[in-house]
Amino acid sequence: MTFKRNQRGFTLVEVLIALVIFGVIASSVLQTMQRSARQQRVMEDRLAANWVAQQVLSQVRVQTPWPPVGEQKNQATFGGFVWEVTARVESTSNERLRHIVIEVGHLDAEYPTRTLDAWAAQE
Repeated sequence: MTFKRNQRGFTLVEVLIALVIFGVIASSVLQTMQRSARQQRVMEDRLAANWVAQQVLSQVRVQTPWPPVGEQKNQATFGGFVWEVTARVESTSNERLRHIVIEVGHLDAEYPTRTLDAWAAQE
């Protein structure tokens, strides 16, 4: 078998090096896409939990005559999930001011997804 010196094309080593480079780049892109999808899910959870917390805070603030001191635990459904909601109303040194803490998280979560800290003044 004879070979011509002026043959055009890539050698096997060049092809293998190109495949390795492509594999490294493709792997990096895939990892970035997975990380981005995970981060998007976390942000969606935070947004939904924030919306639930804002709704609960609005309900606590409009209670008449005045939100009672204590803790209430409920469940709320939003965004296709059931959220565990804890609303804690605390007294302060000022009789006309209450400290309100709303914690919202998934039922199986160890820590709340969102904690909302607010104040309510008696008119």
